[in-house]
Amino acid sequence: MVTSVATILKEKGIPAADSCYRDSCQEMLDFEIVSGDFYEVMHNEQGDAYLRYKNTVDILDFKMLAQKLPQMNATDYTIRDEMPYFVEGIEEIKQKIDQGEKVAVEGGPCLFGTDEVKVEILHRNGEKTYFDYNTGKTYLEHDLQEDGMDFREYVSIHADEIIGLTFENRKNALTPQEWAFIKYPFEIAGALNAPLVIPIPDLSYVKYLDAVLQNVDEQVRLKALDDFRAVSHAICDRYLDLIDQMCRLHPEVHCEVVHERDTEICEKYYKARAPYMDRNKVVRNLTGIPEKLESIKDYVSMPALPFYLYGISNIIEVDSMDETDSFRKCRKAHKGKINLSCILYPELLSKDKQHTIFDAPWEQKEYGAYVVK
Repeated sequence: MVTSVATILKEKGIPAADSCYRDSCQEMLDFEIVSGDFYEVMHNEQGDAYLRYKNTVDILDFKMLAQKLPQMNATDYTIRDEMPYFVEGIEEIKQKIDQGEKVAVEGGPCLFGTDEVKVEILHRNGEKTYFDYNTGKTYLEHDLQEDGMDFREYVSIHADEIIGLTFENRKNALTPQEWAFIKYPFEIAGALNAPLVIPIPDLSYVKYLDAVLQNVDEQVRLKALDDFRAVSHAICDRYLDLIDQMCRLHPEVHCEVVHERDTEICEKYYKARAPYMDRNKVVRNLTGIPEKLESIKDYVSMPALPFYLYGISNIIEVDSMDETDSFRKCRKAHKGKINLSCILYPELLSKDKQHTIFDAPWEQKEYGAYVVK
């Protein structure tokens, strides 16, 4: 659904004057948010109502966030003051900063979204079937279908009939959404004089494909993985180029990028996370879909990357509000070892004002419509 802070307050019968948002700018109150209905009304010590999302993060405007973390005033990016922020644990991070402890920032965009990588499955009888890699939905002609069997289920049922898979990379540039989710972590890391770790989840996308193809002919599977890696690495290179530009614009930020081809850093990451992410009580709460387990272990553990790589336990995850669940699970998996907080942002809407850019049809993605500054 597309909603806003003002809409949620109205639906819950809370006048803005009775909430902590009474002095928030109208742009923030009306900022369009795409999400499920996971909001509840809470009250602070002064009795003012405020909104909490998924019982995990509080919704604040920029002034409220800057009161908790004054260094945010040094950040500079488009619509900074007009967005709602989904925040947890920032007071503790501020205390650690005041005590002279090190802090690190982690965050970054997904590899690609809906309608950007198309999968063609070739059957033994010559028939072809098409899927979107991100959603798993089928294509009919050029249109994504809402119903029908998804990619993972289809491969499981038809594994013996599949003699080839090819991947069409439709992502010809980065989007404003992807620019923003690299820009925000750089700005906050710079304001805090903190190191930054950006994971590019090409490794996670490959793991999912490998698991989905486990019952397909071995040669077919290996060739498909090679072909998919060519696509994922080409997309990864776009991010690496943008990150390199950001590093030149923010020379004060030490940035480490974690991606599949940097095998040394990946090995360090996997070894360091094992005591936390390989425990049975953690694993069984990640997903009920076996094919997704290894990739979800990545998503849930990535916020802790500064701890794995540098031993820094005070971390701010700067990411999409869609990562609320993985943030909560990461916190739980590392309880007592890291002080994980978050500043999460709404996903930006595409030109059609119905989808986020991530979920929008290809023609609504606004490729290249951003400025590196």
